[in-house]
This record gives sequence, C-alpha cells and structure tokens, in this order.
Amino acid sequence: MGVREKRRERKRTEEAERPSKTQSTETLPPVEERPDLMTESHAPEVIIETSAEAAVEEPLTTVEEPHAVVEETHATAVEMPPWGDIAESEWMYGVPDRERDRQLWAEEWGDYLLQWSQHRLVHVLSVSTFISEPPFKDMKNKVDAFRVIAQGLIEKEVAEWTDKKQRQLRIYWRPLEEWADMIYEWCLATGRLRLDVKSIIIQYANQDFAKLPEKDLYRVLALMVDKGYAEWVDKKKGAVTVDI
Repeated sequence: MGVREKRRERKRTEEAERPSKTQSTETLPPVEERPDLMTESHAPEVIIETSAEAAVEEPLTTVEEPHAVVEETHATAVEMPPWGDIAESEWMYGVPDRERDRQLWAEEWGDYLLQWSQHRLVHVLSVSTFISEPPFKDMKNKVDAFRVIAQGLIEKEVAEWTDKKQRQLRIYWRPLEEWADMIYEWCLATGRLRLDVKSIIIQYANQDFAKLPEKDLYRVLALMVDKGYAEWVDKKKGAVTVDI
C-alpha cells in the first residue's frame, strides 16, 4: 500500500472515530427551566425618610362659627300729640269745665284720635282700649274723657256708637265711599271679579279693607253696585261680580 493510500485510510479511520456534532451536543433545557439564566425581579424598595419636624403632629384647630347676629326689633314709640305728654301740657289731660273750652279740647283730641286710629288700622275703639293706651291712659277721668271726645267725632259724622252702653266707638277715619273706590281699583289690578263679604275677610286678610267690620263691608259692596262698579249675585250674602 502506497503512502497516499495509507493517508487516505488513516483519514477515514479518524473521521469514523470522531463523534458527530449532533451527538456531542447536549440537549439544553428550556430557558425558563434553567435557574442560572433566570433573573429575579424585585420591586425597588422605597424608603421615605421622615424628619423629626414632620413626625410632630400639628394640633387640631377648631374654627368657631360666627354667632348669628339677632337684631332686636322694638316697637316704634307712640307718636305723641302736638302738645306733648302730660308733663309738657298737663292742662290737656283733663276735661275742661267751661263749655267753650270743652268743645275746643274735644276737637283737638278728636283730630288726634282719628290719626291714631288710622295709623293702627283701628275701626272700632273700646273704652277699655282707650284707657290703657298711651297717651290716653294719662288722662284724668278717662271714661268721661273718652265719651266727650267721641261725642265731638259723632257730631262731625265721622264716628258712631256701636252699642247702647256707649262702650265701643266706630271711627270712620276713611269714608266708605273711598273704600269702595279702593276695592274696585284693587279688583281691576288683581283680576278678582267676584267678591263676597266672607271671602274678603278670610281670603284677603292681608288687605287693609279686610279689617273693616262685616257690616261695613256689606255697605261698601252696596256702594260699589250703586256706583256701577259691580252687580249683585246674591244680595243677601253680599256677593257681587265686578264690572270691567
């Protein structure tokens, strides 16, 4: 066998003895099964440093609600007559003896009583109210003074007694004709076209005319009919319809 042939034979022998790459390569486990290739993932630990000042809790402060201011309402002082109170004009707080002086005295007090009644929406004044209200309560012989003043108003046809004992006085500080005009204007402004005495007293109590005595309300509605402002629906019950 020549040299070349020996080399070829030797080469074949070496190749036959050499392991193949596929046989020598070890089967590696999957990546997820290899602990050496797995990396642990940890959330970073956050460390918050608290200073000594921050650790001290601030004291709680309470905010006080402001107190509601309550305004006291005081009744306005009674307006005194032009001559003042009893300390200023003592002679006006007693009924004069002379007839002439008595008439002048009653006229002065009568004018003031009309204003006083209108200011308070008083239509019927009793003797008990008269003797207890200032400035009348400072009078001497109050009951006699009440009747003298009342008689002066009756003579002027702006008042009348409502009882035989003369203890209650109906004061007409506004004529009934004016009340009829006022109610008619109110009906036109509000669209109230049907009225009766009971409904006026109950439903419209906030109106000044609703405070009129029931008897006078009937008379006012009758005046509205006479003036052509309204027509009777039920005269007995005092019910009317207002004409536009």
